[in-house]
Amino acid sequence: MGTTSAAYGTFLFPQVPQFSQGAAVGTPWGTMLAPATRVAAYVRSGGPADGDDELVRSMLVTSLKDALRHVRSGRGDTIVVLPGHSENVDDGTFMDNLVAGTRIIGAGRGSSMPEIRWAAQAAQWAIAVDNVVLQGLRLRMEGANGVTKAMVVTGSDFLMQGCDIEVASGASNKAAIAIEVGSAAHRATIRGNRLRGTETHNVTDCIKVVGATPPSDLVVAGNMAVLSATAGNGIVNVTVASKRVVITGNLFYNTHTSSTACIAVGNVAADGVIAHNACATVNDGTAANQGVVIGAAATVRCFENYSSDEAGKSGVLAPAAVAT
Repeated sequence: MGTTSAAYGTFLFPQVPQFSQGAAVGTPWGTMLAPATRVAAYVRSGGPADGDDELVRSMLVTSLKDALRHVRSGRGDTIVVLPGHSENVDDGTFMDNLVAGTRIIGAGRGSSMPEIRWAAQAAQWAIAVDNVVLQGLRLRMEGANGVTKAMVVTGSDFLMQGCDIEVASGASNKAAIAIEVGSAAHRATIRGNRLRGTETHNVTDCIKVVGATPPSDLVVAGNMAVLSATAGNGIVNVTVASKRVVITGNLFYNTHTSSTACIAVGNVAADGVIAHNACATVNDGTAANQGVVIGAAATVRCFENYSSDEAGKSGVLAPAAVAT
């Protein structure tokens, strides 16, 4: 007896369960690349390993910097960085061969995640082209003393998700600015990442929004950050008149000894929505005025953000609820 086919499957053969991973579509049986895209290279610093199949061996390079040369511009090609890979960023030229649409996907979990370490003050990833995806990477931005700007994004439609990002590991190992979302970096999305640092060795800014052409439609969502940033700058610091900013669902703890902010919007004509964030600060002041701090010129609206500035105490709404 036959069955009736449909877009959602059949009685005997239901639709394959799937979920978006940003870079492709994952299923219980593997990962499917989007049509007309391809894996451009596999990356492992140690070279071939026992058990690698011939396809992997034929496309294997030992550095991500080299792998970038194999990507076709605008085609959505993927670089797969394999478990156990390690590599240093020594200057600002690392991303010189980056092309639009590149997807850099790390494979591995925990200690096997591919690790990139910023090893000089001038070390930088300059993301200056559009539609770049970074996923599943361990990014050690604190590998040198006072890394000036570890990552600068000026291309549009940037996505970073599922990365483990270390911004400070000691007094002489930290990034001044970890991630700068710069001029015309419209529709950038930073979601589902873990950002961490030492308790007191602070970065100037963790995620800083700047630019003569303020980036619009920025999304910062679902991240967890426990680190020390400049007391009033917070972990996300919007310094320009960005439009339609959405900052939501984040868990932030600014461990600076006198921290007052986790999310800061300066005295600029920025607008958007800040909602459902949990913010912890150290300064024992008025919690409702801390956590989420917004300048007078901004027209950002807030919904159910909570701020706690004392150990063992639940947070209060911040900013305070409207009076009318």
